[in-house]
Amino acid sequence: MTLSELNIDEDTFDIFLNINATHKIEFLSDALEFGADVAMLKQIERLSNEFESIPKMPVVSSQDFVSGDYRLCVTTLENEIQLNSDSPKTIRTFVLKLFMDGVILMPLDTKKSEMDMYRYFKAFKVEGRCNPISLS
Repeated sequence: MTLSELNIDEDTFDIFLNINATHKIEFLSDALEFGADVAMLKQIERLSNEFESIPKMPVVSSQDFVSGDYRLCVTTLENEIQLNSDSPKTIRTFVLKLFMDGVILMPLDTKKSEMDMYRYFKAFKVEGRCNPISLS
């Protein structure tokens, strides 16, 4: 097959536009030798391998709660919970609630950061879950 006989459809051309110059040359060489579909699949596989090698950002969520006159900020990361409040009693109550719900926590020696706006701070590693605990 010659370059003038090569037929590239719209979807293949979209992928062709998104690859760098050296990979475009490789794509054209593969397309001439094996066909445009095989060359496209090879480039898709290479692009997907590149995306898998990029480290994933951890998912972080933060929620504010009001308990009586005090506020509690709960920040969750992967396997970690950070509690920040105006009152240590509010933190203890929340930890007890999580414990009674079956969440197994281990305290961490994480220090308070500039992002933690309240006075008291406590961080826990989430070890796992079990059945809720009933006092009756």
